[in-house]
Amino acid sequence: MKTQLIAVLAGSVLVMNLGVALAAEEKPVEGGLTPAVVEQIDVANKLIALGDARKDPVLLIAAAKLQKSLSAEAAGSPAESTATNAVLERAKKLAAGRKDLIGLADDVAAQKTKGGYIDAVSGQYRYTYTPR
Repeated sequence: MKTQLIAVLAGSVLVMNLGVALAAEEKPVEGGLTPAVVEQIDVANKLIALGDARKDPVLLIAAAKLQKSLSAEAAGSPAESTATNAVLERAKKLAAGRKDLIGLADDVAAQKTKGGYIDAVSGQYRYTYTPR
């Protein structure tokens, strides 16, 4: 009986705070941090952790670039294919002829895949594994 009462009280506290949290999402919090900025900081921190764990300088560079270009704009969901080859092709187009960036994209394209991805546009999961 006590556990049910505690569960009901905890649930009602959560529901009451949910409205406050949703209302706060729209407004920047102290220091000018919007939810979009917080999300970008989170992504940058995850890239840093992954870059350190994999000893991958490209991930660390991407994290630093994201940190330097934080904005209050929310990223939203991808509107184009998230397939690796499609992403690399878009990266090459955005490189505007810079050989260093095109070379990085070509290096990534030459790597053997070890996993899969979910195409955000079609929602299809693709898994490919190529042993070394």
